[in-house]
Amino acid sequence: MAPRTTKKSFIYDQIKQAIISGSIKPGEFLNEGDLAQKYGIGKTPTREALLLLTHENLLESMPRVGYVVTRLTTKDFLEIYSLRVLLESEAIGLAVEHITPEEIARLEQNNLEEARLFAQSGNRLTSQAYRLNYEFHMLIAQASGNARLAKIIGDLINDLERALSSDPYLADSNQHVEIINSLKARHKIRAQEAMKAHLGETRLHILNMF
Repeated sequence: MAPRTTKKSFIYDQIKQAIISGSIKPGEFLNEGDLAQKYGIGKTPTREALLLLTHENLLESMPRVGYVVTRLTTKDFLEIYSLRVLLESEAIGLAVEHITPEEIARLEQNNLEEARLFAQSGNRLTSQAYRLNYEFHMLIAQASGNARLAKIIGDLINDLERALSSDPYLADSNQHVEIINSLKARHKIRAQEAMKAHLGETRLHILNMF
């Protein structure tokens, strides 16, 4: 049975996704009462959701004012990418041992869809492209068999979407081909190096934005 969605989790999800996607922008002020009215939810669950987002560093509490959406700094970005390289290298190393033919087929289908989108839009990222990229990396993370590792990787990818929303960028899908081929060959070192190279390419582009 699917877990019941509470009012707090509902408004938490709504605000978090709006921040990640860039609909609510860095530096923007949020007011508890306005949000409660907008979503038709009481102030208590709204306040609890805002506190959760504060603990995740997406918001900063401003006494007697409300909450302000935090900005990603160069330091934040470098920390996120350092962690992604470490954790996704570990994840793909584990996935080499556990990934199924069905999961590899899903990766290949995902990359075909991303290649078609790249051909249409060049390297300009759309919401569909972000979804495909997120799905690709999460398929590998989940194939590691370590649910906690996969969750942390997912959170880090979401953090980076905040940067990408202001300067959309889609990496060439050919980078994913080497990752897939390494997984099919069950070659751990090759797979880890392919993942590091892919993340390094995207890191370089986004770093130029700061």
